[in-house]
Amino acid sequence: MDTIHQRFPQYDEAGQALIDKAYAIAVTALADETRGNGHPFIEHPINVALIAADEIGLPADCVAAVFLHEATRKHPEIDLRSSGFPEDVYTMVEGLNKIATIKPKDTRLEAESYKKLIVQYSTDPRVTVLKIADRLEVMRHLEMFPKASREKKILETLMLYIPLAHQLGLYNIKSEMEDIYFRFAEPEQYRAITNKLKATERDRIRLTEEFIEPLKKTLSDAGIHYKLKIRTKTAYSIWRKMQKQKVPFEGVYDVFAIRFIIDCEPDTKKEKDICWQVYSYVTEEYEADTKRLRDWVTNPKPNGYESLHITVKNKSGAYIEV
Repeated sequence: MDTIHQRFPQYDEAGQALIDKAYAIAVTALADETRGNGHPFIEHPINVALIAADEIGLPADCVAAVFLHEATRKHPEIDLRSSGFPEDVYTMVEGLNKIATIKPKDTRLEAESYKKLIVQYSTDPRVTVLKIADRLEVMRHLEMFPKASREKKILETLMLYIPLAHQLGLYNIKSEMEDIYFRFAEPEQYRAITNKLKATERDRIRLTEEFIEPLKKTLSDAGIHYKLKIRTKTAYSIWRKMQKQKVPFEGVYDVFAIRFIIDCEPDTKKEKDICWQVYSYVTEEYEADTKRLRDWVTNPKPNGYESLHITVKNKSGAYIEV
């Protein structure tokens, strides 16, 4: 039997033993099952489990639940209760199995309706997160599905899973699913935008270097420690903005943003004061478009997000979101 726990080194000995035990049941139950690409079906729960563990950071009992869910979904006759798993694993598996019976038409493809049905079937929020991990794995392998099934899955993802991922704060997963949706739903537009992003990558790096250079000494003298990151919008996000504003790619001001991540002792007031201090240095050096100021420091978003956003214009007339 494969020692699957080697794929999950982040867990302790007890967690790895739990995963091995669940995997052993799944690999036996799914031995004769294959995917649309001809690969063994066990590949699917392994990939979902890796997303749950590595990309979301869920505990070992969630990984075990993934394997047991797929085993019992395909073979409901399996008696898990005699296997000695923790009670919360059984609860998650039962919730996942019930949710698997929901037909998209029952939700009218409305995210809120889907969310209500999920909550009816399971009160454990980890079950919803595992369903999103499952859908991400499916989206990453869309090519294996027939055209009709593929079109159905991308519509479900757009209407149900992307809004859910956003609500749960799984922003990287949300963005990836949006881009996969876009690649299949609008392939020509997707290629055009991704090609332009590649062609302008050096320009974005140059703009960032030119932007930070005159601010380095000021920030250093003020004793402000920070990390600088470039966040480039996804192709889907750019396309949506082009549609909404009726502008070409070149007309989207915030194709990328320069992000200051403040590094200071955990003191809420001090963190906010430093944010405003950095804001003042940036707007003293560059011309600010105050109409585009977004103050989520004074009024954080409902999900707890706190940040200041401003669009500035550099000496060459290029707009940069900070």
